[in-house]
Parts: sequence; structure tokens; C-alpha cells
Amino acid sequence: MNILYKSFHLVDVDNERTVRNDISEDFDSFINDFVDFSNHNEKAKAYVTMHEEDLISDCIQRIVNDTDVEYRNELSDKIALKLLESEKLAQAKIYPMGSKVKRGSLVQALVQNSDDEYEYILAKVEHSEWYDGTSLHRNSGFSSEKKSIWKFAVYNMYSINDHVVFNDVSVFTDTKAKYWTVSFLELEEKRDDAFNTYNAYKAIDNELKSAVKASSPRDYVVLSNEVQNAMNTPQNLNYSDYVETLIDNYEPVSNEIEKDVIKDCLLALPERKHFDTEFKTVPSSIENKRTKKYKIADGVELMIKSTSNDFSSRIISTMKNGKRVLEIVCDDDETYNAFIEENA
Repeated sequence: MNILYKSFHLVDVDNERTVRNDISEDFDSFINDFVDFSNHNEKAKAYVTMHEEDLISDCIQRIVNDTDVEYRNELSDKIALKLLESEKLAQAKIYPMGSKVKRGSLVQALVQNSDDEYEYILAKVEHSEWYDGTSLHRNSGFSSEKKSIWKFAVYNMYSINDHVVFNDVSVFTDTKAKYWTVSFLELEEKRDDAFNTYNAYKAIDNELKSAVKASSPRDYVVLSNEVQNAMNTPQNLNYSDYVETLIDNYEPVSNEIEKDVIKDCLLALPERKHFDTEFKTVPSSIENKRTKKYKIADGVELMIKSTSNDFSSRIISTMKNGKRVLEIVCDDDETYNAFIEENA
């Protein structure tokens, strides 16, 4: 591994400026440690560049192809300024809520792994100031500990005849803030089968909540469970065919449910919510969504697993003696016997 270029900028949102700082030679050890840290970070996700003409992608390509230090400095300055603008916009959005974007510095480095393979590193690190114990001069910088890295992106790429080809971008963020990937880097998450399964399920369930639940909670429960069951079953799924079958074969409980309207809303989701229409379902991607819980009373919950296909005929709400009652068909002897009234 050979470090071809490196830079360090203070990103000062409060004063709306970026400041380039000099880097010593021993900074290479941090870059080496960071590359190892990023390559083994299980929380990092794969992203892809949307357009090679985007500012960040374009600057990185130019830094790879041009060895002039001053020109590389100009390009890394542009990248730092782009981060400043993105953080200013993010700050404006969260300021009314009393929150602040974490203050930090931007580390950049170009690493060559082989004759034609490169990595470009962008890392936002915690920035702090302290006073030198001997001179009492105020210094600034960041800890070399990995826990001080708040966000990073590692662009993996190779060069063919001075043309840079991007592979995946490995991205880690310590919060759910999207400005790092969307506003600053202009990336989108890579669509693999797990990504498609999770996003399709989430999008369908949210759409059903919006379009169905308000007018018919029971129809929502039944349809949502059908979707859960489909996503928890390993299969090659054609999204359009699945939606057609799901809605055409469903008989709503409520007369207010307009099947054609719901179908059109669901068919529009892949483009709106950015998932593919052909993918293999990956049940593990929605591991925490395999059951739904319903509160019965304080300390009592009803749990329905997505593998239950006939629960709608087993659980019915009714009124008895002025009380709201759930009637549940029970196959398990132990559970049934536990709730028998002796004088019944």
C-alpha cells in the first residue's frame, strides 16, 4: 500500500470556513490503521456513485490522474468546501430541534494498492483543541483512536488508460443523518437482494398503513401479514406479479377498500422508494419484523408470527356483556387448559 496524497481540513461550520492544516510524515501510520479499520468494519454499507460527473467523484478522478500537488490541493479544498455546505444545510434543518451537527475535521487520502487499483479515503474525525504543556500554545487536531472517526467513505476504483472506474464505496456513519451520503457524497445504497427485501417490505407496509389501516385496521393486519410471510419465504420474487396476485386474490373485509387504487399505489413503490422489481428474498434482512405485537391490556400482549397464514379466521373481535373481547381458536392443550374457568 502506497499513500500518494493526503490532506487535513478543519470544517468550521460556526465561522463558515474550511482551514487546511499541514500533515507530518508520521500521519501515514494513521492512514494505514484506518484502511485496515474500514476494511474490517462490519457496520459499513456498500454504496455506488450515481454520476461520475458529481463534484466528489469528478475531483477524485482528477486527483488520481494528476500528480501535481498544488492541483490536488485545489481539488481536496473543493471537497472540503462541499462538506461545509452540506453541513450548513444539515445544521439549518435540525437547528429548530435544538440539535447541532457534530464539529469535526475532514481527512482525505489517496492510496495505491497495485499498479491500477486505488482507494480514496474521506473520513470525518472528531476535532478538539488543547494547550501545549510546555509552550502553552493552543493546538488543534484529533485523537488517533478509531472511536473518534464519526463518518467515512472509501472509494474503491481502478484506472484504465487514465480513466477511473469506480467500484463500490464503503460507507460508515455514526448516526442516521443522511447528509453525508446524500448531500455531500451524492451516493445511493447498493441494491443487493437483502437491500431490496428490506426496502420492499418497509415500503409496502408503510403504504398499507397509509392507504388501508385508517379505514380498515383488520384489512391492514391481514395484508401486512401476507407481505411478511412472502418476504420471509426464500424465493425469486417478481414484484409486479406479486402485487397483482396479492391484491387480485384478496377479499377485503371493509367495503371502503378500493383494490385498484391500492394496487396502483403499491406498483409505484419501486421507483419512489428505490428498490428493484426482480430480486431473491432474504428473510434475515427483516429478522426483527417476523412478528407483530398487539397490546391487549397492561402486561398482556398478543404476538402473531409472519408464518401464520390463517390467523384471521382464528382471532375475532366481538362484544360480550358490553365488553370488548377477543375470541381466539386455540389448538394447544396446555394454553387452553391454563385459562379454563373451574365453574364454567
